[in-house]
Amino acid sequence: MKFALVSHNVPPSGTGQSLVIYRLLRDLDPNEYCLVSTEPHNADKPGEGPSRMLPCKYYYLPPPFRFQRGYRLGLQKVRESVNVQLAVIAHRCRILDIVRREKCNAVVACTGDVTILPGAYLASRAAGVPFYAYLFDHYSYREWDDLVKAFWARRFEPFIMKRAAGVIAPNEVLREDLRNRFGVDPLVIHNSFDISPYETSAPVKATTGTSSGEVNIVYTGAVYEAHFGAFRNLMAAIRNLEHLRISVHLYTNQPEETLQRENVRGPIVLHQQRAMTEMPRVQMEADILFLPLAFDSPYPDLVRTSATTKLGEYLASRRPVLVHAPRESFISWYFRQYDCGVVVDEDDPARLAAAIELILSDAQLCRRLIANAYERARTDFDIRASRAAFIQLLGLNG
Repeated sequence: MKFALVSHNVPPSGTGQSLVIYRLLRDLDPNEYCLVSTEPHNADKPGEGPSRMLPCKYYYLPPPFRFQRGYRLGLQKVRESVNVQLAVIAHRCRILDIVRREKCNAVVACTGDVTILPGAYLASRAAGVPFYAYLFDHYSYREWDDLVKAFWARRFEPFIMKRAAGVIAPNEVLREDLRNRFGVDPLVIHNSFDISPYETSAPVKATTGTSSGEVNIVYTGAVYEAHFGAFRNLMAAIRNLEHLRISVHLYTNQPEETLQRENVRGPIVLHQQRAMTEMPRVQMEADILFLPLAFDSPYPDLVRTSATTKLGEYLASRRPVLVHAPRESFISWYFRQYDCGVVVDEDDPARLAAAIELILSDAQLCRRLIANAYERARTDFDIRASRAAFIQLLGLNG
């Protein structure tokens, strides 16, 4: 059994999606799969390096032909619509050639550019092999800012989902959405990680706060439109807690100018993103781990079904997690469902301030939440269990 995995980026690209792919496939026999990407892999790119190269064959999907004219005639949407269809056809031909050359028995395609899933599906049909859709986010919602791509995504989506041999969703909220809309039953594979560094490390802190009275709230990861509003609320909440010495430590590559422009101002300490091997210690030294999603983002449906790659790491860190996200979002649902964090699902800095005080004052509550969170990390986010589920779905030998 051999499969082709098609994605807009693959290891060693530094994105969360490529990292999940790397973790999922790392221990598989490299003869059982090949990787196909619309972005050329580059082992020499700074911050990536050969360590995340998988020992399999890599294939590049080059940019398809595009019509460039049409602006002056007011035909921009027509031109872009034609370009989407041309790209699907080009990807279908290229993927089909790879599948036949590698003698693949299945095609797995991940969300990314709108043309990847339909192109890969058509290639699988032409090759006569099963097709699996791996959704790292919502296929049609992610095209919220492009009317032409959104139009085609809404038309491709039911056709692909209903005819796939299997669909993988990263969380239960997206699974239910797909069930209700298309009558399919996706397999949930959470964005998993290697939990062993968290298992072998002793908890850094038994309580919150420090002897000097300082409180460190930590966030690790990208900061963009899906987070700005929640961070503004956090800054407002801290201003309401003048009797506490709170610092917000952001481990992100987002420049300070962007935060200033978005009015995210306050006692912020910016750190560059650390190597993955350093993240367990960073997270386990926090007094509070902050897990935000904005209430005022330009793409609420995408926020609702979002499954951040850091969620499992937070759960395993054995530190209190403060979730500030819309009520209907996956992360709010998950932490309420399993009682593994303090959830503020209202757009209200005052309630956020009260939640911070609750975490700092109620040690018994924190112990219960931390224990529940650690158990959920072991149950839902251990890469070993996710890899086994993936292998079973595709019928690999393991």
